[in-house]
Amino acid sequence: MFKRILLASALLAATAAMAQEVSIDGKDFLSGAGDARLADIAKQAASSGKKLVVTAPQYWQDKVAAKLHAGAANAAVQMKEGFFENVLVRVEDAKAAPKAEPAAAPVAAAEPAKEDAAKAAAAKADAAKADAARADAAKADAARAEAARMAAQRAEAARAEAAREEAARQEAARAEAAKAEAARAEAAKAEAAKAAAAKAEVDRVANIKQRLEKNLNEGHPAEGNLNVSGLQTGDLIVVDGEIRAVARRAGAHTQLYWLEGDLNLDRVELVPIGENRYKVNEPLKSTVVLHTHEKTQNFASKVPAADSPERKSLQQQYAEGKEITETLHAVDLREADQIYTGKGAAVVTRRAGNELLKYWLEGDINLGQTGLLKQGSNVYRVQTDTIK
Repeated sequence: MFKRILLASALLAATAAMAQEVSIDGKDFLSGAGDARLADIAKQAASSGKKLVVTAPQYWQDKVAAKLHAGAANAAVQMKEGFFENVLVRVEDAKAAPKAEPAAAPVAAAEPAKEDAAKAAAAKADAAKADAARADAAKADAARAEAARMAAQRAEAARAEAAREEAARQEAARAEAAKAEAARAEAAKAEAAKAAAAKAEVDRVANIKQRLEKNLNEGHPAEGNLNVSGLQTGDLIVVDGEIRAVARRAGAHTQLYWLEGDLNLDRVELVPIGENRYKVNEPLKSTVVLHTHEKTQNFASKVPAADSPERKSLQQQYAEGKEITETLHAVDLREADQIYTGKGAAVVTRRAGNELLKYWLEGDINLGQTGLLKQGSNVYRVQTDTIK
């Protein structure tokens, strides 16, 4: 019996030595890198009339058979289950295996067969465990990848939100800076306009005084200011707008002063000698007596039409030729306002800080009421806030 077993082993070894094999790992099999080798061995087996014995995992066996038949459609293929992810292909003779010895040989071979079956079962179990472990690992990897992806998305969203907030902050800062700059520019513009108005008023008054100095004092500057109480007999009072000059003869020379204080030019001590010119005929008395006791001097003032000669004339005299756009009524007059009357129209000037505001007077007014002090032929100074 042992001789027969040894003989069978020798025959199997000889057959294995003569057989050809192809071993392909799982990576090359799945990528197709081993397809050419499978096709070659299939063609070789088919041309020699031999069969192909394939050892591979069960879930790859159909693919292996397809790849072998792609190389030789008539190739004989025998599948065996493998427990590792690789493919082993052997070329073997297609002859039937030697018959087993009767009697004691099957009994003697039964034990190795059981051991092989147990090993196969254990290997299968190990392969299943390995497959399960790989599946769990793949699942864990997928979970980690998903968690990483979600974390990356959250981080990206946070970065985008931070960028949006930063952009909004910068835009708000730019808007605030632009607003502040606009406010500064507006303030500077207003200040410049105010300064220009003040300068224009100073220049206007200076021009009036320069004109009076030229006409009354041969261009020489005035001596200074003179209060109403200092007027003397023979003084000449000349009125130009709100400026009143006093020319006084001192021997061969003329002394010029700027008159200060309230003076009603209708006082009996003053004698009109021409338009806006008055001569002091006697010292001013403590009791004011006027040339006329007329209490009603109605004046109907209307805003002149645009481009009318009257409008242009009054604006040229009392507003440096600039357009007067504002209007007020008699009840709106305030103390220290100046009223300059024309032909059916009147201009009101009002001091506001360094500015001299100009208005058209609209409506009827009694120029003879006690709240108004006449300072020239067409100039009235408001003495109270209760003008009607």
